[in-house]
Amino acid sequence: MKQCPRCGVLLPDQEPFCQNCGFGFSQAVPSPQEGVPANPAPPMPPAAPPALAPRWVSGLPQGALPRQRPFSWADICTVLGFTSSVIGYFWASILLLPLGFITSLLGFRGDRTKGLAVAGIVISTIGLLLKLMAMLDSASLLPYWITNGIW
Repeated sequence: MKQCPRCGVLLPDQEPFCQNCGFGFSQAVPSPQEGVPANPAPPMPPAAPPALAPRWVSGLPQGALPRQRPFSWADICTVLGFTSSVIGYFWASILLLPLGFITSLLGFRGDRTKGLAVAGIVISTIGLLLKLMAMLDSASLLPYWITNGIW
């Protein structure tokens, strides 16, 4: 066991850093001032335990970046659904808006792109409703007051 020269905590010999104050044992030991004892008072325990690292980060060497998870099929469906919903407003809406709605619903199961999936669902639903209104209006199946307003 070795003692940290900065805070006085006892640590195993193989520890490169003090777990309490972060002192690196490869650093030069600070010299105590004259007349002041090296360890005037026992160290205070930390107020709150340190936050636990996420499961995928634990076990990594210090400074190493975690590997990113690969995209899942749900993530790919979300991007496809959002893209086809937006493009469906301008071109081939009969095909692309329902495709955007379905693939965005499938993509909602993913955990990385839920917001984009919701955006794709909303965009394609509004686009489908607008397209339906335009088709019913061109076929003269809607009353006059719906297309031109009540007043």
